[in-house]
Amino acid sequence: MTTGPNDGLNVLLVEDNEGDARLIRHHLRSETSTVFEPPDLTHVSSLAAAVERLAAEPFDLVLLDLGLADSYGIETLERLNERIDAVEDIQPLPVVVLTGLTDDETALRAIQEGAQDYLLKDKLDGALLERAIRYAMERHRQEQRLKRQNERLERFASIVSHDLRNPLNVAQGRLSHEAGSRQGTDASMEHIGEAIDALDRMEGLVDDLLELARDGWSADEMESVDVGDLIRSAWENVPAPASELHVDVSGTVTADPGRLTQLFENLFRNSVEHGSTSSRHHPDDSVEHGSTNDAPGVVTITVGRVADGLYVADDGPGIPEEKREEAFEAGYSTNEHGTGFGLDIVREIVDAHGWEIAIAESADGGARFEITGMGLPPA
Repeated sequence: MTTGPNDGLNVLLVEDNEGDARLIRHHLRSETSTVFEPPDLTHVSSLAAAVERLAAEPFDLVLLDLGLADSYGIETLERLNERIDAVEDIQPLPVVVLTGLTDDETALRAIQEGAQDYLLKDKLDGALLERAIRYAMERHRQEQRLKRQNERLERFASIVSHDLRNPLNVAQGRLSHEAGSRQGTDASMEHIGEAIDALDRMEGLVDDLLELARDGWSADEMESVDVGDLIRSAWENVPAPASELHVDVSGTVTADPGRLTQLFENLFRNSVEHGSTSSRHHPDDSVEHGSTNDAPGVVTITVGRVADGLYVADDGPGIPEEKREEAFEAGYSTNEHGTGFGLDIVREIVDAHGWEIAIAESADGGARFEITGMGLPPA
């Protein structure tokens, strides 16, 4: 969960001493700060119960006593971390360790095992607990950000060593063949064309890698954005002279306009690149540009409202249900000329804004991308 200092926190307290649990609850309810909203506290008394609750509902932080009936000492933290890693439904979250024992060695090991803080229960008060929670949340946030950056760097290394090298080798081989075949002959242009396609694919890969490298996860310049105007502007940046866009969305959202423009550009390009073999035109006064001629590659794209968000739908071949989650992975593409990074970038931008995205089937059997959590006003 993504929260700020003024957002309500969901905290899981793992403590088998009822007296200590009441005291901690009292400290968290005390009015010690003007910026700290007292969190919602859920109390369990065993490690097994903690894992069960974490799998059942989202929490922002765990307050973990190391001395439980079913686990004791630093092994309690180790076992909790193991369970979190093993259970797919549990997201990584910060842990603040609580203990009644003064033990510097255990405190150091707790930090090494990933705890954000180590607090002595007999030294606790409201201000100390508040500060520990706030700092733990921020440190965890920074750690997850760094982890994502490192994962992206590892992904780039794999892409550069494989996906960029392959089209480069094709281009080199084709051009070498062509150079040899043209010696004293009037050779065809087939190999030249293959080389050009390979180099074009390389250019697309480089462009998409640069987009990801340029803080692909961030959304820094937040402001109020007119969604309809931005969608139309994004469409003008997509080369699709034979395709059509229908816009049935209005209102404003708080977003990074540059990143949101990029999101729509990538969704539109995805629809055009994987477009239908024949246009299925829908009469509508909001057509932005394009023709209604039935022709290969023609696609009609519609942007409309869903709940507190919007959808982008097309009349193309769609995405099979079993492939929809995979479609957001880097490198995935059913178009031999596609780079496979467009939808990965879309998900990065959606995540950066705290929204959610899902793939469904459009009314015409094509792909429908639903983005929710945008806070769009009622239609």
